[in-house]
Amino acid sequence: MKINLNNRLLAVANMIPKGHVVADIGTDHAYLPIYLIQEGISPRVIATEIKQGPYKRALITVRKAGLKDFIEVRLGSGLKVLEAGEAGIAVLAGMGGETISSIIREARPVADSMEFMVLQPMQNLPNLRKNLYDMGYKIIDEDVAIEGSKYYVVMAVCCQIPEPFDDIDITVGPVIRRKKTPEVLAYIRRKIEVIEGLIESMKTINTAPGQKALAKHEGELEMWKEVLK
Repeated sequence: MKINLNNRLLAVANMIPKGHVVADIGTDHAYLPIYLIQEGISPRVIATEIKQGPYKRALITVRKAGLKDFIEVRLGSGLKVLEAGEAGIAVLAGMGGETISSIIREARPVADSMEFMVLQPMQNLPNLRKNLYDMGYKIIDEDVAIEGSKYYVVMAVCCQIPEPFDDIDITVGPVIRRKKTPEVLAYIRRKIEVIEGLIESMKTINTAPGQKALAKHEGELEMWKEVLK
């Protein structure tokens, strides 16, 4: 049973160096853990799920792949199913930014023991960056994966006092703002296009909340345009 990852999970896997025990939090079908073992990236993976259904699916997939000696599937909430130092890298992918923040906040000793964590939020990305900075984490890498018309940001973070940051670091990202790969540039241009559409649709709104939201989007647009220069 050979696993081929989609672009989103492949971008996550590409941020994981060889040789580390990895904890995949919210593993679903355990495709990422299987890939990490099959490609020789990780010697052992702990795959976790909070609900019985996905937990059982992961068990079945790991068994079909013949990798139950290398992948341990655990049932439980977030990072709480781990002991500090048990894994070198944690992956929190495919969930909301606020959920990721909560998982880290609720198990700080475990999160802080990681060499770094790979995060792939599905929404609320600026809030996640702000929460990470507030909790004392540094964003050490960011990348963009493209699947069809969708763009996904993947980041690596470690428990380290962050450098001074500004609104562009929060909104765009401290690494993405300086990265000029084709995927990142496409992502930035798409963001500009979406925000410009929002601004155009809001120009006829004359209420105070509407004008406040318009000003917020105009500020965001300027930040995205700034990094494209």
